[in-house]
Amino acid sequence: MATHCTDEVMEGPWRSEYLALHDPLTNLPNRLLMLEFLTGALGAARDGSRMVAVIALDIDNFRQLNESFGSAAGDQILAEMAQRLRRCVRDNDLVARVGADEFVLVLTGLNDAKTAERLCGRLQSALSAPVVLSKTSTVYPQATLGIALAPLDGEEAENLVCRACLALDRAKSIGPGVFCFFTTEMNAEAQGLPSLEGDLRRAIVSDQFVLLFQPRWSTDTLRIIGVEALIRWDHPQRGRLVPDEFVPLAEKSGLVVPLGEWVLRKACDTIARLPGLNVSVNVSVVQFRGGELVETVGSVLKATDLAPHRLELEITESVLIENAEKALEMLVQLKDLGVRLSMDDFGTGYSSLGYLRSFPFDALKIDRSFVGDLDQSKGALAIVQAILGLGRALGMQVVAEGVETESQLACLKADRCDEVQGFYLGRPMTEEALVDFIATRGLGIA
Repeated sequence: MATHCTDEVMEGPWRSEYLALHDPLTNLPNRLLMLEFLTGALGAARDGSRMVAVIALDIDNFRQLNESFGSAAGDQILAEMAQRLRRCVRDNDLVARVGADEFVLVLTGLNDAKTAERLCGRLQSALSAPVVLSKTSTVYPQATLGIALAPLDGEEAENLVCRACLALDRAKSIGPGVFCFFTTEMNAEAQGLPSLEGDLRRAIVSDQFVLLFQPRWSTDTLRIIGVEALIRWDHPQRGRLVPDEFVPLAEKSGLVVPLGEWVLRKACDTIARLPGLNVSVNVSVVQFRGGELVETVGSVLKATDLAPHRLELEITESVLIENAEKALEMLVQLKDLGVRLSMDDFGTGYSSLGYLRSFPFDALKIDRSFVGDLDQSKGALAIVQAILGLGRALGMQVVAEGVETESQLACLKADRCDEVQGFYLGRPMTEEALVDFIATRGLGIA
């Protein structure tokens, strides 16, 4: 199967379809096409005569390389890695880019695990060759790999990729430049996942989720102008779980789509009954990938009678990296509905400046990692000031999250940050607590 574009494809009538299934930087298949290909390969190998291998691969220390040499150099490294990966596999195998520095290889028709092991050795040798960025800059990348085999480790595409990622996590725990196969030992560690997934499915239909609202304040007036909707799971045995404990599983299983719709509907319904407040809701990359987000948002706004300008969707850069052209199309459609768009966790991605220039964002949120060091580190302060200046230059509002001290708030007020949120001003609270909070204090701080 071809893993890169041709001029004929890019110029021909299939351009839109091609772009929907490929990464624009490397021209490799994206996650959607990889899963489609893997499903077909697994179906063809049902007789058990041959194996299918899935290799999950990360470029070690890519973030540091990107920060040291710049995003253009980072893109150059990724493009070179893609070319090297292509050269290491056969025509009937597939190489896909599924994340910022994350690749998945699907190898078909293997006789045994030794074949995959030998390929991993060749991959690491090829990827560790130096990359010349300029006359004065050369980098020496390494890659860490995790391997899962079908039918030994599973016969469903998503499950097999998940187990390859578990093997990758194990390899990372050992050190850079390592590869590991998924093993029965890892099965013991992974046993909680299927159980938790079953619990997650039941939780969606049995009303175990709680939506909390954290106030967002005008920095100048210290009046509440909006809230961020934050989901929690009241698990019957494990207690209250925060998103980091179940959202990754929801994304892997596809359950984040109905879960995300529940959050959106609950948030809009609540805020529609609270005049003077806007609400921001986080959007998962999986919700974007499904292609039904625009229709869902439009339906929810109509059902809850919330004015579109009172809803803000928070989007992380990973949504844009996966398929920039499709993401742009969807963002424009969302803007046509009248909702606001913000880039979440700004400053931690790989090409944020380019995305801000090209995509229709209304606001950006400074990542809490910078705000947390704001009053302690000159470097963090400089980054925050630079982001604030950039936001003003582009006509965007800037929101600082994670404000936990009076001195952090003072710094942000002095540098004219538009909005703030954090424990110092208000913790996440239930709908009832939010109503009482407003009734007691109005929309400002008493």
